[in-house]
Amino acid sequence: MDVRRRPGAAAADRPTKSRPAAAAAAAPAAAPGDLVLRPPNLRLVLAAMALFLAPFSYLAFVHYPLAADLRRSILICGAISLGGFFVVLRLIPVAARYLLRRGMFGKDINKKGLPMGEITVPESLGIVVGIVYLVIAILFQHFNFTADSIWLVEYNAALASVCFMILLGFIDDVLDIPWRVKLLLPTIAALPLLMAYAGGTSIIIPKPLASYVGVEVLELGWMYKLFMLLLAVFCTNSINIHAGLNGLEVGQTVVISAAV
Repeated sequence: MDVRRRPGAAAADRPTKSRPAAAAAAAPAAAPGDLVLRPPNLRLVLAAMALFLAPFSYLAFVHYPLAADLRRSILICGAISLGGFFVVLRLIPVAARYLLRRGMFGKDINKKGLPMGEITVPESLGIVVGIVYLVIAILFQHFNFTADSIWLVEYNAALASVCFMILLGFIDDVLDIPWRVKLLLPTIAALPLLMAYAGGTSIIIPKPLASYVGVEVLELGWMYKLFMLLLAVFCTNSINIHAGLNGLEVGQTVVISAAV
C-alpha cells in the first residue's frame, strides 16, 4: 500500500516553512522510535513466488528445449534476484530511520482523521530498491556477457538510464519538483539508451491497415527514436502520477509485471 504523500496531492497538508525548519519542528514526531513498519508476510511472498514461477519454470526447463547456457543464465538471475530481495528487506528499516532523522517523511492523507493517519511514513525508500536492482543488474553481466559481447553497449546504456531515473526520482522527493518539470526528467534519463540504440527503425503495419498505408513495413528513421523517447516519458509519468492513491501505483506495476 502506497502511503507516501506525493507532491501536489494535498498542498494544504504541507508545511509552508522550508524543509530544514519543518524537520526541526517535527523532530519529536519523526523520532526513530516512532518508526512503524509492518513485518513482511513471507508466507504470502513465497506463495506468490510459487504461483508465478511454476508456469515459467515448466516452460523454461521442461516444455521448451532451451540451451544449457540459457538455462544456467536463468538460474543465476533467479538466485541473484532472490538474494537481492532479502537484502532489500534488511536495508529498508535502516534507510527508513535515516530518512526520518532528516525529516523526509509524510502522513497518509487518505487516512486523515484516523489513528493511522498520524503515523509518520518515510519517503524516498524506492532508492533502496533501485540501488539493489542496479547492483544485481551489474553483477549479472559477469555471468552472462563476454568482454566482446555486442549487447554490452545497449545493456550498460539501459543501466545508465535506470541510474539517471533513480537519481531524478530522489531529487524529486527532496525538492518537490513541479509536474511541468517532471515531464522533462524521463527525457533526460532516456538519452543514454537512445544514443546507444543501433537496431532497426522500421515497424510492421498491421494487416488490416497495410492496404491503406500502401506498404507492409514502414521505415520511420529518426521518428522511431522520437517515438521511443515519448513512450518513455508517457510510461513513467502514467504510473508516477497515480502515486498519491493508495495501492494504485504498485497495483499497476504488479499487473504490468504479470503481463510481461
